Amino acid sequence: SGSNLIRPCTTFQKNDLLQGQLKLSRDDRRHVSRSTEETPEAPTVRDPVARSDGVTLPHASADGDGRVVDFRPYEPSDREAVRSFYESFEPTDRSQGVPPAAPTALDEWLSTVTAAPSVVATHDDRVVGHVTFVPDRSGEHELGLFVAPAYRRAGVGTELLQTGLTHARQSAVSTVWLSVERENEAARRLFRRTGFVETSETAFTVYATRSVDV
Repeated sequence: SGSNLIRPCTTFQKNDLLQGQLKLSRDDRRHVSRSTEETPEAPTVRDPVARSDGVTLPHASADGDGRVVDFRPYEPSDREAVRSFYESFEPTDRSQGVPPAAPTALDEWLSTVTAAPSVVATHDDRVVGHVTFVPDRSGEHELGLFVAPAYRRAGVGTELLQTGLTHARQSAVSTVWLSVERENEAARRLFRRTGFVETSETAFTVYATRSVDV
């Protein structure tokens, strides 16, 4: 969850197919899956269900404001609800150029991010969060984490990320990486808490990775 915390850049690339020309490699990553976490998340009260790997799918969990949020794998029937979720983002809610504002670009981006393993968070029959794991050419997956502004700072982003990692594991994802603005210490703390290790950085961006098998 979060807003204008990461510098603008290009949209998601999946295998070289998006718009037929964007390419992605370990040494030349033009990231679009961006964390939008801007503050440490409050503890989440989970439903009392036994879990062998930490989280079951689907499941419901109360956030820090007492709202019961549902977490489940994305389904094709969710496409329009997810599109509406991203359309509702204000300019200040977009990070590194995503979600794209232009309708055509948004549709192309959605086709990529929803084709990858992903989880939605819903409340009152509305999508309030989305996490996705988009494959790159090396066989690893880039993380994209987005939470509606009204649901930030309440534990929804943390729960969504943890649930997404469970779904990624079940979808045979082995390694996940991300980029985050160097000055966004709150997001960096979130990722460190969830097992990501910072591996490199530039003047503006920090890169982090983690194994999904752990």
